[in-house]
Amino acid sequence: MFLLGACCVIVFVPKISLAHRSGCHTLHTCSSDTDKYVCGDLGYPCDGSSSIKDVPLSVINVPLVVEKVFIEKFGRRPSDAESVFWKSRFRTDKGSLYKLRRVMAWHKSVGSFGPVVVVDSASMVKNINAMFRSVYDGRDPVVTENQYWISRIIDKPTEQAMKDAMLFHKGNNIQH
Repeated sequence: MFLLGACCVIVFVPKISLAHRSGCHTLHTCSSDTDKYVCGDLGYPCDGSSSIKDVPLSVINVPLVVEKVFIEKFGRRPSDAESVFWKSRFRTDKGSLYKLRRVMAWHKSVGSFGPVVVVDSASMVKNINAMFRSVYDGRDPVVTENQYWISRIIDKPTEQAMKDAMLFHKGNNIQH
């Protein structure tokens, strides 16, 4: 009777998988238990890290990471110019996958893929008043407003970026 009971327990015990559940599978920093990926194929080292926070920036293969996130956000591979732009952003001012995803999402929301075509700053200065009038219902900027927007050419190098910034300031009642 005891032997029959023991056999029933063994038969009805659920099969336990020898595979482990870990963030290392998400990051591909360990071997796949199911051969669905190759360790390191996302650009992270094969060191078993289970969180992006555990992976030092110096060991991340930036091109692979940037390309994966770009495809995830935009649904296609980046052009050469986009690839250079996003790799530089990751290495210089973003430094984390979370920040990179957020800034790519923002670019996508405004119809941009990243790199901007820089407009001649002299032409931007010349057009500041016209851009201001188009945003502020025909009103000319006062001197302080004009000076402020001219100072923003460095970080808003295209007319569309400048108009978007002006619209943001107008919508939030920010005065200069």
